[in-house]
Amino acid sequence: MKEKILAKVVIEIVGSPKEHVEATIRKYMDQIRENFNVINHELYDAEELKDKKYNGMFSSFVDLEIEFDDFKKVIGLCFDYMPSSIDIIKPDKINMETKHFMDILNDLIAKLHSLDMRVKNLVAENILLKKELNKK
Repeated sequence: MKEKILAKVVIEIVGSPKEHVEATIRKYMDQIRENFNVINHELYDAEELKDKKYNGMFSSFVDLEIEFDDFKKVIGLCFDYMPSSIDIIKPDKINMETKHFMDILNDLIAKLHSLDMRVKNLVAENILLKKELNKK
């Protein structure tokens, strides 16, 4: 039988208003519970960020302990929920077939290409909007 992977995961939400941040982190928690084996979790109330550049913004986070069947599911959680940090508790070593590792790398590359395209589109839209504003 293959050894399970146990990890501590931190997911943080930043935004405004406070109620939205708290509702969003709870929604994330519900989705994670539906899709992963959550062993333990601790949810923290949203607090206003002290840094003046984040004026009016709130942050909430959840500490999770999750058991995974395989490393691909750990990566899936990272892609879907973008945790702030992840700490693999056990096992000490992860052995996987080359094909599984290639699948993970190709998923990562696809995600990076998708994000890159979105950023390029936003930059292009921003340039067009600035040109339109300068015409007026």
